[in-house]
Amino acid sequence: MERRAQLWQYTAVDREFFEPYASRPVLEDDFIVPVRRALAAHWTIERSGIWVHCQAPDTVLPMQGWKIHISSIASTAHIVLSITAATLGTSGTAFKFAADHRMLGAINGKRWPRGGSGKFITVYPRNVDDFRQVIANLHAALSGYVGPYVLTDRRYADSRVLHYRYGGIVSDSRISAGGRVEWLLRRPDDDVEEDDRSPRFRLPDWLRDPFGTAAPAAPASSVLLGAGRYRVYKALAFSAAGGVYLADDLDEGQRVVIKEARPFIGDRQTAKESLRKEFRLLRCLAALRVAPQPIAYFEEWEHSFLVEEYLRGDTLRIWLGKRYPWLKTQATRDDVARFLADVVAVFSRLADAIAKVHAVGISLGDLSFHNIIVDANGEVRLIDLEAAVEQRLDAPLLLSTPGFASGSPAPRDHAEAESEDVYAFGANLLAAMIPVNAMLPLDRDVALRFARWMSDDMGYPPAVVEAIARLLDPNPWKRPLPTSVMVTLRGSLACVQTGAMSVPHHNDAVPHPPAQADALFAYVTAQAERARPDRFVPAAPEVFESHPWGVAHGAAGVLHAYLRSQREPPEGLHDYLLAGVDAGHRRGVSLMSGDAGIAWVLFEAGETTRATDLLRGEFSANTIRSCPGLHEGIAGWGLARIKAWHETADEHFLTAAGQAGDALLSVAIKEDDGSLRWPDGIQQPVGLAYGAAGIALFLLHLHVAVGDERFLRGATGGLAFDLAQRRKNADGAPTWPMFIGSSTWVPYLCQGTAGILAVVARFLACTGDPHYRDVLLASEGDLLRRHAVSPGLFDGLAGIGETLLDLAQFVPERGRFYRDAAHHAAHGIEPFLIRRDGGLAVPGTELLRISCDLATGGAGVASFFDRLQHGAPAAFMLDEHLPAPVRQSRNFASTR
Repeated sequence: MERRAQLWQYTAVDREFFEPYASRPVLEDDFIVPVRRALAAHWTIERSGIWVHCQAPDTVLPMQGWKIHISSIASTAHIVLSITAATLGTSGTAFKFAADHRMLGAINGKRWPRGGSGKFITVYPRNVDDFRQVIANLHAALSGYVGPYVLTDRRYADSRVLHYRYGGIVSDSRISAGGRVEWLLRRPDDDVEEDDRSPRFRLPDWLRDPFGTAAPAAPASSVLLGAGRYRVYKALAFSAAGGVYLADDLDEGQRVVIKEARPFIGDRQTAKESLRKEFRLLRCLAALRVAPQPIAYFEEWEHSFLVEEYLRGDTLRIWLGKRYPWLKTQATRDDVARFLADVVAVFSRLADAIAKVHAVGISLGDLSFHNIIVDANGEVRLIDLEAAVEQRLDAPLLLSTPGFASGSPAPRDHAEAESEDVYAFGANLLAAMIPVNAMLPLDRDVALRFARWMSDDMGYPPAVVEAIARLLDPNPWKRPLPTSVMVTLRGSLACVQTGAMSVPHHNDAVPHPPAQADALFAYVTAQAERARPDRFVPAAPEVFESHPWGVAHGAAGVLHAYLRSQREPPEGLHDYLLAGVDAGHRRGVSLMSGDAGIAWVLFEAGETTRATDLLRGEFSANTIRSCPGLHEGIAGWGLARIKAWHETADEHFLTAAGQAGDALLSVAIKEDDGSLRWPDGIQQPVGLAYGAAGIALFLLHLHVAVGDERFLRGATGGLAFDLAQRRKNADGAPTWPMFIGSSTWVPYLCQGTAGILAVVARFLACTGDPHYRDVLLASEGDLLRRHAVSPGLFDGLAGIGETLLDLAQFVPERGRFYRDAAHHAAHGIEPFLIRRDGGLAVPGTELLRISCDLATGGAGVASFFDRLQHGAPAAFMLDEHLPAPVRQSRNFASTR
């Protein structure tokens, strides 16, 4: 839920590209104009992002201290702000406020991150005595007003709008290895600690509450709700509106789900109103057995709670994910036939459930594969009915999951609302073919493009394509009833071929080399004409959370793609990157997001002096602290120094790389089997980007450079750890999880099989150890794909294709096989490409918006296409400095 909230902030402004919510134009008449009238003319009033800051002349703000957060419901926000401005204007106290009503609506909305939820106004007292006086004055002035509870704070006295916490004001900060700001508090001993802004009140252990209130008690071992009847077992999800919990009903001896609603959270309908409505609708539907049975509804403290039946089963999304035949690299016609039979059975029951709901005058509003439960017997139930409406009782809501709604205006009557549910049924049927629904708002043609493509590749009957086309018809009155569609699809199953033969695409000839690289680069070049200070080209949301110059999401990655493809970079790109470097911004030091990667690309661009200047700093454990990995940590920092040493022959860089290697070896955790691992925070990642495999690649290069056997043993031990984490994919071939304990196994470059095998290939090339060749041959099956849910480099088909080209280089006797497989991966990318003025675009993070960056977007895909067709070195691997394969010695073998 938090990830969805984070992405919502970047998709709420623009339909085409990720944009920060703060970039939205504001209506000054809402709040800014009234505040100007309330404050003296000498006050400064300046907008910064979503906030408007107000400060009297000569105000000196403390670095940190007690600050006040004021919340408000929308209807009285202008009054609360006017009273606050007048009160603070008298005392000369600085403050900021949300820029307009829409900003406040977002802050008070369900999708806003919980740590910032409800914070309409922030007040900055000068010191603790001033804090006590200011909050007392505000308490007297704002008596009787109400607003959401601020989760990071304590509420003041009996006020419903005043909250306080201790935190940064001007704030100490540091830049993470990946270029993100980390806010800090300075302790009395002059040490620093994180300014924890998570959604709970925290009192630093070196402070006391100014009003004598005790520090927060430790969480109880069990939480009881409903007068002690319900014991919370675990939290299932959180949003700003409240939590969803799995609990035990101590009266009935059964497990239940409890949904919580906080007051005053929500826009057109508050969370409490929505929950009360959902309880009413569940009662209306109870006899139909199409949704959870309602058990109870009660108020506790200021929150509302809905208790409902716990449905055992999977969401339709997970249910499909366990069965998709295209996830198998050796799928047969029997696999497809079984899948289609299961899908038709489940969707027939879903169609019946929708018909029953519509028959009693209720429409669902938000019908996606996230809120449909399928049990072990294939029975279907509908959950999360907050967007549902009852005819003539409820106003329709524009609340839906991206890719599962037509994009039409809010329904005017029950018939139009029913038609929207029909569209959503068709969108779910598309997701049953391949879940690319998030692309639909970008390109409505994508539905039929993928439906036809999957039908041809997998042998689905033509009736599936026709059904999706009719259900998603732009004209709502032409959409057929889902029940009638399912009658047709049940009949089409008789035409589905069965047997042990491979699905059709396995018998296809090797596709022609992709011809879209020119159009992909053309689109990136066209977007570069609109470069901005906060991003060079449209990119993933991370560019707004760090800076616009890095490799993964910034200008350096785009320049690298053009240079590797030997293409002329967009006009201004080179200067944009150099200006960012010369401006002295804090960018972090990592390979994919910070100065290490920027310097690497500057070496590629012939800017040796600029590159070496970026890398001159001494190694310090504090620089990259607890991040050991290749992409964002010590290993990538060190690998860039080895690159610099090769480019300049300056021993300073090799010494620094050695210090990084020593630091990694000193903190490695040795397992019983002798393998080595490096935790990253509370998780143990696996793979190239963050896991032991990426660290092993750096240590291997360090051994090659300095000849120190310690680094060779560390490299071998690190790779051995990640190799030991292998699991079996749907075909029984090895695959890898993203981190230890994860139930998700992926074949991608950043995390998963492609990244690990890329490292194994280089160990084979460097050592000649046949063990690594055996690993490659045993694991290659997980890469033989042309279907995935992302086209990108880091987490999609382009990255798989890059590793296949690596294998063609390092296992030359199978070179043609791997190159053919890379062509199939490239062919799988083609349906994702979106035609736009100027060329072809690529959908980025979760397919929600177009991206041109290296990691998720057009630059990475275009660069892979060019490498496939024309050849190019692997990126950020230093292959040119690996020695020729040597015969494995006994001593080396003993380090495995």
